Amino acid sequence: MNYQTEIIKANNDDQAVEKAAELLHKGELVAIPTETVYGLAADALNPEAVKRIFEAKGRPQDNPLIIHIGAQKDLEKLIAEKVSKRAQKLIDKYWPGPLTLIFKKSSLVPAETSAGLDTVAVRMPSHPVTIKLLQKSGLVLAAPSANTSGYPSPTRAEHVYADLKTKIPLILDGGSCEVGVESTVIDLSQKEAVVLRPGGISREELAEFLGEELKLNNNLEKSTQGVISPGMKYRHYAPQKNLYIFDPVKKDLLFKKAEQKKIALIISRQTELGQKEDQLKVIRAFDREKPAELARKLFALLRELDSDPEVEEIYIEELKEEGLGETLMNRIYKAAAAKDEAQPGGGDNS
Repeated sequence: MNYQTEIIKANNDDQAVEKAAELLHKGELVAIPTETVYGLAADALNPEAVKRIFEAKGRPQDNPLIIHIGAQKDLEKLIAEKVSKRAQKLIDKYWPGPLTLIFKKSSLVPAETSAGLDTVAVRMPSHPVTIKLLQKSGLVLAAPSANTSGYPSPTRAEHVYADLKTKIPLILDGGSCEVGVESTVIDLSQKEAVVLRPGGISREELAEFLGEELKLNNNLEKSTQGVISPGMKYRHYAPQKNLYIFDPVKKDLLFKKAEQKKIALIISRQTELGQKEDQLKVIRAFDREKPAELARKLFALLRELDSDPEVEEIYIEELKEEGLGETLMNRIYKAAAAKDEAQPGGGDNS
């Protein structure tokens, strides 16, 4: 079905929220704002509605969905275990917010939502529009990023429209996303807690809060086994133009490349390029000590440069993989065509 996709500014519009709730109860899809990225929402307990998410996004069926809840009591019906003290500690500290927890799922959660697994990913978003929608509808919502699968995640309503116009009936415009990258996913279903996807809360912060080491599991990238978190399989976050990682030490190689290609370069305000800087389209997007600034801008910048006819290739400065830098490099590696900017190629870092 082709829709006349409508965008409604929803921050102070109860009627917009009511309209979204009605559509969701009918099994339709609605794009919703969250603090991380915009989500493509459906009733998580309606298998047919969930199937529409995969169809609209072109998302692989074996990629599980995160369920968004509006109150802690909603968690009880979704899981087949008692909430552990460790999980409750995280919930009390970080919900609502950009943290997703993995639990053993109850029989109420359909296989379509969990990708046939016995676990379920759950979080409570903090955006006031989506909290209001969850409470108004009384539903729990499956909501992956509201974009074409594999493309940069949407952090503004217009990003959603660019990817999904005619595929969904409604986009709730809640403004730009505050965090700008997806939630951190942590698996508590085993004895040792593991971060499956770095996100809006750094692994270091979570480890310090829990008082234990937290490993990052990226080992299932090329596995044929099922994965229990989104973002662990397949290429993600990628613009259509090639994206490469830039090492400032090798800037002369980039200037040489710029003699043949129109290049955009995303770097920190502290990075010095010298007199040849005008050969490039340079975007000084962040301070090195403030990676959260780049997190808010990253996907929007990739989309903007992807649509710029004066740009043929995109380069981005490598960050230290600590704090939110680890999250950002996770996204950049997955989006990049090749790690070494001196040897551009079509490799896939997913």
